[in-house]
Amino acid sequence: MKNIMTIILIFGVFGAALAQTTMKQAEKEVKRGKPIKEARKEAKKWEKEGYSNLPGNLPLANQFERSMVMQVMQTEDGLQRYLTATGSAISGSEGVSQANALDNTRLILAGLIQAEVSALITNNQGNTGYTADEVQTVDEFLSSSKTLIQNKIGNIKPVIEMVRRVDDKFEYRFTVMYDTKNARNIAKDLIVEKLGTKLAKNEAELNKLLGL
Repeated sequence: MKNIMTIILIFGVFGAALAQTTMKQAEKEVKRGKPIKEARKEAKKWEKEGYSNLPGNLPLANQFERSMVMQVMQTEDGLQRYLTATGSAISGSEGVSQANALDNTRLILAGLIQAEVSALITNNQGNTGYTADEVQTVDEFLSSSKTLIQNKIGNIKPVIEMVRRVDDKFEYRFTVMYDTKNARNIAKDLIVEKLGTKLAKNEAELNKLLGL
């Protein structure tokens, strides 16, 4: 996780100029700079630790490059477009290891969604009809709803998938890039479902609160 976060910090300097970027625009911008080389170096580090791509998948270098392109993409309001979550698991059963790694990644992602939405509703409260107490109630609800958020995430497709053998066990490691708009919509659905019309208010106000 530390190594991947190092890559993200390096890529972050490129994000400022990429508001409303498409995938193709981000690819062109990134390939002009050093981050693409850093991604390849990072892939080599993981390979030296015994990891390889899953059969039929792109080589790790290409997977890291793709994740970097997604990392610098921004929304129309200049915010990071994707949340990045990495999880792993080890087991004597390859299937169990793979499934647990996905579950762990989903759980970490749920925590990131909680933090993302908490910051949004705190910052946006003044531009809505929500009172400070109402926002606090919403925030407390979402902060205690990691399992609900995890269940709402559903299936995820990692952008980086790797595996290695550790003695007689399999260790899978996945990195997911999750669209922040989808993250906000998960929060919106839960607020409507669990807190009712009083705190969901009308859709326009709720959208303002969540930056939708």
